[in-house]
Amino acid sequence: MLSAAVRSHLRDVRRGRVTGRVVVEGARLVAEAVAAGAAVEILIWSPRLLGRPLPPGRLQAVTEHALAREISDAEMERLQSGPSHQGVLAVLTLPAFRPEDCLRGDGWLVALDGVQDPLNFGAIARSARAFGASGIWYRSGGAGPCSTRAYRASAGAFLDLPVAAVDDLGPALRAQPRPIWVAAADASPLTAGWPEEGPGVLVLGSEGQGTGLSLGRRIAIPMRPGSESLNVAQAAAIFLSRTYPGRL
Repeated sequence: MLSAAVRSHLRDVRRGRVTGRVVVEGARLVAEAVAAGAAVEILIWSPRLLGRPLPPGRLQAVTEHALAREISDAEMERLQSGPSHQGVLAVLTLPAFRPEDCLRGDGWLVALDGVQDPLNFGAIARSARAFGASGIWYRSGGAGPCSTRAYRASAGAFLDLPVAAVDDLGPALRAQPRPIWVAAADASPLTAGWPEEGPGVLVLGSEGQGTGLSLGRRIAIPMRPGSESLNVAQAAAIFLSRTYPGRL
């Protein structure tokens, strides 16, 4: 049985009271984090994990990890955030990135102005990593990487994609040298040759409200007339796919 101190720490991490930590649930996500050499603070598993379809080496790496502790399935059920579990969870310390780290390399910077849904945040991070973005800036007070749901939606992208909170996003964007493009549903649709230059910055606003930042050039995704605007994570994937050097 876990100590009261461990259970209390798990609750604090889930509630965002511990800086830079995230609770990760699910056999594949935990196994991939361990295989990637993530900074594991706590690793707990129960017999249900043994029935998950993981490669033998990955399973063994989890159950025999130096910090691994086995508990009962019943106790694991009480620790999980959802109604079912896969027999494992971990607390990871995410890499600490500074805003300037997100500008290194030749990929695009993604700037999130008030995205609130952790699932959208994580999905945007997954697309950013897939399409070679240099990193993500996000406005303090919105969704961030230290969320179980965001980490799950990111498919582990937070382990190596630079992500940094920025207190005052507008001035920070104006101070950096890259051209800025702001996604806006009422803007002119991007052309076949977009982007003509790069790397740049793609600014995405909050769900429903968009962004209030007055900077850069505004762009929209060409869509069938009368269609509803896309979810912010869907829009991010489309824009970022166009910035990737290997795009069709």
